[in-house]
Amino acid sequence: MAIAASLLKKLVQIPIFQGLTVPEAAELFEVSSEASVSRGDELFAEGDEGDSLLVILEGEVLITKRGIELARLGQHSVLGEMSLVASGDARSATATAQSDVRFLKVPTKRVQKLLKANSLAALKVFANLAQVLSRRLALINDKFVDSKGKKREELADFGKILNRWAF
Repeated sequence: MAIAASLLKKLVQIPIFQGLTVPEAAELFEVSSEASVSRGDELFAEGDEGDSLLVILEGEVLITKRGIELARLGQHSVLGEMSLVASGDARSATATAQSDVRFLKVPTKRVQKLLKANSLAALKVFANLAQVLSRRLALINDKFVDSKGKKREELADFGKILNRWAF
């Protein structure tokens, strides 16, 4: 699927794609597909195979794990990024459309193929992914430390979420 240059220019502003040139972004998104779901539909469910990275083009998505809200993501947010690292592993959360959602689906196999070919685009994405995950881990650590005063059971449940959080 050929993606318009105007969209590519927006995509390279998303933290995980920052630093990509428009031609590198075009290479990365060359085999991506656009899809849409209606409000209430799942983009993926906890336990599904992690086979793609999704970029929200329009709408809002709720991320939950065992019914507990983890995040709400909007336009130009990325989800499913852990599938790039752990291809084929089960999704650890559910993504549900909170409105009509239009998104770009980037197959994990495409990114891994580019990585094996030493594609600069794929290497930049992985470097950015490491930074995004590092910031996310720092926020989770802060939440964990702030929760020390809570009941032991609540803390144990939160610890379980932390150990498996990857969507």
